[in-house]
Amino acid sequence: MADYKLFGDVVVFDATYCSNKYKKPLVVFSGFNHHKQTAIFGFALLEDEEVHTYRWVLLKLVDVMDNKKPSVVVTDGDKAMRAVIADVLPLARHWLCGWHFEKNCVLRVKDPDFRKVFKKTIWATTYLWGTFCAGYRTTSRCKGINAFIKGFLKSTNSLLELVYNLDRVVKDYHNNEVTAQFYSTYYTPVLITGLDKIELFASKIYTRSFFKEVRKKIKEVGSLLSMGKDTISTTSVYKFSTTGNRRSVRRVLYDLTKLKIECDCHMWSTESIPCIHIFCVMKYEGLDEIPSSLILRRWCKDAKEWTPKETEG
Repeated sequence: MADYKLFGDVVVFDATYCSNKYKKPLVVFSGFNHHKQTAIFGFALLEDEEVHTYRWVLLKLVDVMDNKKPSVVVTDGDKAMRAVIADVLPLARHWLCGWHFEKNCVLRVKDPDFRKVFKKTIWATTYLWGTFCAGYRTTSRCKGINAFIKGFLKSTNSLLELVYNLDRVVKDYHNNEVTAQFYSTYYTPVLITGLDKIELFASKIYTRSFFKEVRKKIKEVGSLLSMGKDTISTTSVYKFSTTGNRRSVRRVLYDLTKLKIECDCHMWSTESIPCIHIFCVMKYEGLDEIPSSLILRRWCKDAKEWTPKETEG
């Protein structure tokens, strides 16, 4: 329940399991923690996959989790679940799991270039603008959860054995988190970006896995070309292009009084990670720390020390 309160902004529903001797579907509710690892929120063993059954499950999930509802729901495309999500979670964005969708399409479409075009289309940035996805941009997420859990379950499992093995799954994932937390706490990186103060600041607040993604963005600042700057009062608008594509210009707004930085590439609103354009503005403005408005606490080392009410987003 604690993990769901902190990381339940994006929830994956996978109902593809029938690994028990009763041949009943098992729904797994999962998400991603501050180490970008899988976090298991719960399980539900269903009598069937009818609409009324899924409705009961989702209503119970929301009730148990103090009425916290996810902003994004990822499923395998089950029609019954789709109908229930629209009813019980009307404000949530419903995404289809790319892994399940890709498997079905590849079986039916024989074009050799289909897989490449398909992946490019489903993760087109335009479709994700303004929707926080917690980094859920790879089809391997669902595939990894699916394979991992099935490694613990057998088709001959009784109900008691099923519960026991699911408990082992949760403990194994928890052990992964403890290990990642240890390395994050005692990890001291070698500074490599040229923006040492910003890089060091990021390494102190973010978990190790998320810091590595942030550092990639900082390192890429050198690939940008400044296309000018317009200033009105305390607000500046920077324009950048890349060395490989000067026609594509990104605009970044910087409010000096509020220390607020916004980029029209929308990476922050989608993945809560500052983009290379924002880091470039920080470089030009001489900032040594990432502004608090650009730090989402769910990615910090001490994310679990805050209550959900204190969590920013």
